[in-house]
Amino acid sequence: MLLQYPVKYPADDPDAKTMKILAKDAPVPAERTTYWCAIVKLDEELQNLKHHVIKLEPVISEGLEQIVHHMVLYHCVMEEDATEEYNGKCQADERPEMSHLCSKVMAAWSMGASTVFYPKEAGLPFGGPGFRPLVMVEIHYNNPGLRKGLIDNSGFKFTYTPNLRPHDAGIIELGHIYSDASSIPPRQKGFPLTSYCIEDCTNKLPKNGITIFGTQLHAHETGRKLWTSHFRNGVKIGEINRDNHYTHHWQHIMALQKPVKVKPGDVLTTTCIYDTADKKEFVFGGYEITNEMCVNYIYYYPVSEIEVCKSAVDNSTLRAWFEKHGVDGSNKTFFNEKYQQLEHKWNQTMTDDLLELYTSGKINMACLDHSGQLFKGHPTNWEMVDRPETFGGIFEKKRGFDECPAIYD
Repeated sequence: MLLQYPVKYPADDPDAKTMKILAKDAPVPAERTTYWCAIVKLDEELQNLKHHVIKLEPVISEGLEQIVHHMVLYHCVMEEDATEEYNGKCQADERPEMSHLCSKVMAAWSMGASTVFYPKEAGLPFGGPGFRPLVMVEIHYNNPGLRKGLIDNSGFKFTYTPNLRPHDAGIIELGHIYSDASSIPPRQKGFPLTSYCIEDCTNKLPKNGITIFGTQLHAHETGRKLWTSHFRNGVKIGEINRDNHYTHHWQHIMALQKPVKVKPGDVLTTTCIYDTADKKEFVFGGYEITNEMCVNYIYYYPVSEIEVCKSAVDNSTLRAWFEKHGVDGSNKTFFNEKYQQLEHKWNQTMTDDLLELYTSGKINMACLDHSGQLFKGHPTNWEMVDRPETFGGIFEKKRGFDECPAIYD
């Protein structure tokens, strides 16, 4: 069962302090989409002693509530002597090369979300010996009106304590790999895409599994329904968040009233339903607001080595599909260009054929560690992976005893 707003676990602690990690006077460009990165060095108190974050709040600059679309806070897993701070566009040439190791998600926020309270059993680990003292806040600005002269100082406010709780908490990112391989045809009222977190990846969880206490679904403008299904031994045993009336203007970090236990070997699937009925062109997967995403950030404890568990249709399988439809399947052009070559003759038969590929073809996995690297040792290097066998159906909603189908389905 889900609560629309986070469960307010007691955050009172006589030794608790607060700090803010913000962009610094970021000039928001008069552009539709901008990603801004601010790398901040922690003060010596946090460097010397491990703390637990017990409460996390968004800080949004006044007047920019409709511009700041989402934010992610990363820990920078860099070399010990790396101390370089940065405040600029994420894609800028002057961004420090080592900053691309800022890949361990510590917090995530999207428009409409509120405060995260960590349960009494866990806190977000922060600082201390061995903890690299750099963090990066990444902010997605959505400026469709191309407004000029905007200055932003948004970011996160942390409440942290030296009184450690029993477990370290973490975040795992589920969903689609950010790629134009996962693209949605035009004129579709309800087009589904499902991604997988397979057992080969969940086997890297702690032997006693993890406990999920919060979750945040995320998509862009055409996302309408989003949910994550939980399978064990191929059987669907429940769901980890569902939003049947999703809008990217109002997104929630959902606290689970009954935490979910995920064991090694379980399979998690994340499904997004898209509405492109008013579109005349493909909607590509990617980072732009006009592109699409399908993500579920799960908040859990105890922390594991897994940072990301996402999938997309296998590249070589998709290239073969393009060849079948008369488009060059080589890597000389991007997938979005290949889709565009088919738009002039696109029809429902091709939509059905693409959907069949998306639902039955082999997949590529992004099973990543905290440094953003694929776990080593997989027999296919996480490519050309068979979809896991599941029974009970991804689209079969598992209702709680108190749920009414007419309302929730």
